[in-house]
Amino acid sequence: MPKNEHHGLNTRRRVLVLAATLAATLAATSSAMAAQPLILDTYRVTGSHLSRVDMEGIAPLAVFDQEDIERSGATTVTELFRDTVFSAAGVVDEQFTQGFAPGAAGIDLRGLGVNRTLVLLDGRRLPIHPYGQEGSQSFVDINSIPLAAIERIEVLKDGASAIYGADAVAGVVNIITRKGEEGVSGAIQLGITDEGDGEEGRASLVAGQDWGNTRATLSIDLFKRKEIMAKDRSLSASANGPIDDRSVLGRPGTWIGVGPGPLPPGLPTADPSCPPGRITTDGPATFCSYDFAPWVTLVPETERVGLLGNIEHELGDGLRLFGRAYYNYTYTERDLAPTNNAPNLLFVGAANPTNPIGQDMVVLYRLEELGPRRDEFETHSLNLLGGISGFVGDWDWETTLGYGRVEADTRGVNGYARGADVQAAVSSGTLNLFGASPGFDPGSVAYTTQRDGESELYFADVKASAEVFELAHGMAQLALGAEVRHEDFEDKFDNATVNGEVLGIGGTSADGDRDTRAVYAELMAPITDDLEIQLAGRFDDYSDFGSTFNPKVGVRWQPRADLLIRASAGTGFKAPALHELYSGDIDGFESLVDGGTLVSNVPVTTTGNEDLDAEDSRSFNLGLVWDVTPRWNLGVDGWYLKNEDAVVNDPQYILDNEADFPGLVQRDAGGNLVSVRSPFQNLEEQRLWGVDLNTEFRSRSGPNGVFTLGAVASYLGSFERESANGRGDEELAGKDGRPRWRARGTLDWNRGPYEAGLALNYVGEYTRRSADNDVGSWTTVDARFKWQPPSLKGGALSVGIDNLFDNAPPKDPYLEGWPFFNRALHDPRGRFLFTRYEHQF
Repeated sequence: MPKNEHHGLNTRRRVLVLAATLAATLAATSSAMAAQPLILDTYRVTGSHLSRVDMEGIAPLAVFDQEDIERSGATTVTELFRDTVFSAAGVVDEQFTQGFAPGAAGIDLRGLGVNRTLVLLDGRRLPIHPYGQEGSQSFVDINSIPLAAIERIEVLKDGASAIYGADAVAGVVNIITRKGEEGVSGAIQLGITDEGDGEEGRASLVAGQDWGNTRATLSIDLFKRKEIMAKDRSLSASANGPIDDRSVLGRPGTWIGVGPGPLPPGLPTADPSCPPGRITTDGPATFCSYDFAPWVTLVPETERVGLLGNIEHELGDGLRLFGRAYYNYTYTERDLAPTNNAPNLLFVGAANPTNPIGQDMVVLYRLEELGPRRDEFETHSLNLLGGISGFVGDWDWETTLGYGRVEADTRGVNGYARGADVQAAVSSGTLNLFGASPGFDPGSVAYTTQRDGESELYFADVKASAEVFELAHGMAQLALGAEVRHEDFEDKFDNATVNGEVLGIGGTSADGDRDTRAVYAELMAPITDDLEIQLAGRFDDYSDFGSTFNPKVGVRWQPRADLLIRASAGTGFKAPALHELYSGDIDGFESLVDGGTLVSNVPVTTTGNEDLDAEDSRSFNLGLVWDVTPRWNLGVDGWYLKNEDAVVNDPQYILDNEADFPGLVQRDAGGNLVSVRSPFQNLEEQRLWGVDLNTEFRSRSGPNGVFTLGAVASYLGSFERESANGRGDEELAGKDGRPRWRARGTLDWNRGPYEAGLALNYVGEYTRRSADNDVGSWTTVDARFKWQPPSLKGGALSVGIDNLFDNAPPKDPYLEGWPFFNRALHDPRGRFLFTRYEHQF
């Protein structure tokens, strides 16, 4: 479990003082040190620009170190966060294979969306992924950061716009990279599901050297996973499951008569060869439904190569140069069902040799002749940073320059065709929509789609801190800083796709950029011997939407050596993301509830809105950390968050309030839902509160070793949302994928060269409001064992099982229909076995 504030004041202090590596905490020059008494090491943690001796500050912080990562068995950062209880609504990752970025993943603290959690690397921003997650939400791809390069991950469970600026509404995830390593260490990890698929392999190498004035660390991480197909899991094997979510666009197809003949003009009629069990009716219309699920990838094939290096060089006189560079390559492949021709209806003339009834008609048809739609995603991520730090008088200063770029390339390599080419094949009689087509060559109509995305971030910053004046109970500390950033992105589709010529895909190209300037200040002052106050403020000026100022105040009170009480309040904001402002039309398909009926495969067009305003937020925290005994500690944090003018892209909301959005919902002459257009809008107000709990008990050391029992839980007390001004509040806590409870309990044992552990993961139940459907809780147990053979100095062998009892995810058919479970909260792989060997050279 994470080493967070609830692990005890004394234990945490010892662990993180030893782990401190941040540059701004260097001591003064050696000559100055010689004239002063011994000073304890200080360090800077997420949520403050000031260094301190005591780890336990005002901000509620959770820390995952290398030991936590290893114990989890995670092979990616995403897997680590899937079991994090603070991610109330789960994570959005590569399991979303029908989305626009299936090889990428984002963190969603408090269930407010991946676009309201700020992700930092060593305290500085990263470029966003050029494709929006689920087609709409901007995010930093955490899968682009090599796991082997991570020293620890600090999770700030509090709004932090006064410290870091935009997007830190729900919290901050700060990934700290490894620095100052000496020697070489390597690890190999292999895993496979109990079903014999989804094989994983990961190899990593970390090497470091200290040459006196120069230190360098290099990390290499290789990862490969094979696919899992939906047909190989019982819950997702068919789209006709807990509900019938099959598509009405099938093979055999559906006929619509044109002009006189046996078919009623304009009335869809299922092909007579359609099996009775596949005929779907809608009033007088009949369709031949189609089970698309067996074709679809559930967990995609993925390959990643990551390299990250850190270097530091002491120039003397307190000056230090530092630099960091990383590169990550990701390849992901997914399959979707064969394309259909909607809305490009295929015309079959009465004289066509394949026409079975001699009447002009148009046909809805699933083109299995082309095979599955197969998309290949490649992402290249590059990040460079260089800086210098030193001292001027009492001021500890640092300045950096940085650059980041993410290039994404998507190719539709199979199953795509231009409608005109398919129509030509139908008109010639080569492609028979009513039977076999022995003379049809799929290659004659094949088309390779192309989508290229690029996101860039340039930044420069300067910051300084010092003890500025003395109060009756100690020195006050002040931090000052300034930052400039330039961001741009481009998302470009091929011309045929933009023009709507390609079956089964659509979209328009878009690009945008912005410049940002910011200044900030933070003051930490001791009021009494056991009470200190934090005051922080930040002014940000954006070239596209304007400026904003956000303050924060915090209090830390330690009335006893074993008890800490803290509180904070602040404002925050989220600037409109570049995707939200400048995205062109992005076409996709969603399952929507129309008048109480689930309608699958509804064409939905997402589009940007340059008139968006920034979101505002207010956050409050109150908590305590208590060392009840030397071996038992307890922590409680209560929090409240209000998010106003939230930018949403919600086609279900537009459909539910169709009269308020004229022209955005399209229906046919019979009133049936045809499509929805869903621009980004400032609509929602969200108010939520909850409580985080953490406790740990460690036994005395004895002949049977040491036992450690821990538990961490998060309770979502309320999540009220007002969809638009004046519409009234909706309570979402315990509903629609936001369970009230998430918890994780651990039992660890250590005796000499042996370690073992059990972890229990709990995701609470919730209700789907649209269908009054209850989704049950989900409990899984993970087990691991580690052995460090004395005869193999530096070596360690681990084995583990995730989901020991092979507990299947609960059914959630009304989330989006198929695959009938919540991919953000639940893992469909089932029991997963892994083994790991690591060696310190």
